[in-house]
Amino acid sequence: MGSVIYRKRFSDKSIAWIIVFAMYFVGAITFLYFGLQPSVSSKDVYAAEAATSDGTLEIPTIDFSSPTTTVHLNGKNLEVPEQIVGSYSVHDNKTLLIGHSSTAFKNLAQISLGQKILYHDKAYLVSNIDAREKSDISMKTILKAEEKDTIILMTCAGEQISGNDYTHRLIVTAVEEAAK
Repeated sequence: MGSVIYRKRFSDKSIAWIIVFAMYFVGAITFLYFGLQPSVSSKDVYAAEAATSDGTLEIPTIDFSSPTTTVHLNGKNLEVPEQIVGSYSVHDNKTLLIGHSSTAFKNLAQISLGQKILYHDKAYLVSNIDAREKSDISMKTILKAEEKDTIILMTCAGEQISGNDYTHRLIVTAVEEAAK
């Protein structure tokens, strides 16, 4: 009886070429998928967020104007828009306006006491400016009802901890200007 001879289907050299081709093919497909995806610019993000706008916040003395959009709690955190100002209210006469210090509120630190802020067709005057450690802030206190219509502008300040988080918060309080 004769012996059985086993032959390799592919030589070692052929297997190497198949692996190289497979890696090239996967790399090309990956590049085409990710490389041809449209990039999202900050202008695109601004336009998308502005499309959900429910008002405008203006601070003429620092040449500031931004659309505002209502934000919601996600667990214990407010979902802050990337490019515009977010608004959050628990009471009818008190609104928290939040924005990133690197985008929407990048010049908020230039504001001064007594300056006028325009929000939802009302004029407010800055009555307090405070920078507090993040750990010392009570959102319950910030959001409590007031006798007069009040807005609170808040953004990050201090030293960067990570990403968009900082050690302090700049808190600007403004009270509705008395009717003349």
